[in-house]
Amino acid sequence: MKLPSKRLVLTQIFLIFILPVALLYFKILPSDWRMILLLICSIFIYGIIRHERWTHVDMGLRHDNFKKAVPFYFVFTLLGVLALVIIQHKLGLQNLNTKEFFIRTWAFFIPVSFFQEFAFRAFLIPRLQYLYNNKVTVILVNAILFTLIHIIYPNLGVGLIVAFVSGIFFAWLYQKYPNLLLVSTSHAVLNLLAVLLGFFNLS
Repeated sequence: MKLPSKRLVLTQIFLIFILPVALLYFKILPSDWRMILLLICSIFIYGIIRHERWTHVDMGLRHDNFKKAVPFYFVFTLLGVLALVIIQHKLGLQNLNTKEFFIRTWAFFIPVSFFQEFAFRAFLIPRLQYLYNNKVTVILVNAILFTLIHIIYPNLGVGLIVAFVSGIFFAWLYQKYPNLLLVSTSHAVLNLLAVLLGFFNLS
């Protein structure tokens, strides 16, 4: 993988992770454009990794660290589930557990969780490591940008804090054990549960 100049990397980060959110948040584009912008960003990222000739390992598609990584991702996911259930109970958030909602949410979150992890962890973390030598800085910037995409959803409440905290742990885990399949699976489970427990409003 050959990296471009740092100025170009910063431009890419702005165009992919900041500008689309700003366009939606400030209502320059309607909320119906969320999936269109997601598709545009996906094509943009695909073009970059093709141009830079990323390998499967560069993209986090690896099996060499699978056995070592599974316990960490499993424990993190389990603790995340417990934390979401406890917080939901304490705050008295309303469950959204109709059959139609459950099916629609699964259909939405499996591909979206995979894309988010590919974009924010597999793609963005190497970019940030190129810009910053400090691991803590990489984790914090990654978590902030990850949290930023959640501000486009209405009635967030505590959901923004949940996104930031989970973003920190996802970034830390991926730096320690970069595995796209495991981090995407963990994200999908926690994403689905957070929505079903009422942390995020997708309307």
